[in-house]
Amino acid sequence: MATEGSDSIVTADQPGRQIGQKIVLWGGGGKTTLSRALGENLGLPVVEMDALHWLPGWKERDPDEFRKLMSDTLAGLPDGWIADGQYIGILHGDVLERADTLIWVDLPFRTIFWRVFKRSVKRARDKQVICGNNVESWRQSFLSRDSLLLFLLNRRLFRHRASIERRESLIRERGPDVTVVRLRSARALDRFYEEHGLVRPPD
Repeated sequence: MATEGSDSIVTADQPGRQIGQKIVLWGGGGKTTLSRALGENLGLPVVEMDALHWLPGWKERDPDEFRKLMSDTLAGLPDGWIADGQYIGILHGDVLERADTLIWVDLPFRTIFWRVFKRSVKRARDKQVICGNNVESWRQSFLSRDSLLLFLLNRRLFRHRASIERRESLIRERGPDVTVVRLRSARALDRFYEEHGLVRPPD
């Protein structure tokens, strides 16, 4: 599979494999921007899993209902799609089995944290509507136990290795017929944009 320390990785047993039409995109520090750029370039609809998962008032959709909604949504897009999300429990199985390409934005923690921090400030300040019909607040972003920044810190301190291993395990389970691209630095992400003629959409 991937070699440790590489920046941009297509699995070694798939030299020259191209990005397909059914793409799972996970990771952090630029995932959603990349999914929108790819969608624009490839003419594919982007399915933002957060928008399906979160109900108004930041209430979580029932897991079985969420799984069915995701499956039905992709089934209704036979010509291709980009599934943008971190929900490993949902991705494992039906969604990943449908995919022909997996792109993993695996940037260094400091890069992810800084980008999420800046994004949280902008969203709270501008009252941007996200994740369906929800809005981030200053309290939620910086003073709540549900803060994404706190979640990132906890995962880095206590679950980082386990998270990486689970994702790598899912890739192995998926088998050699899926193209895997793992972007492990901001430089690799920039190079991916350039190589595929992508334009970063405005935030």
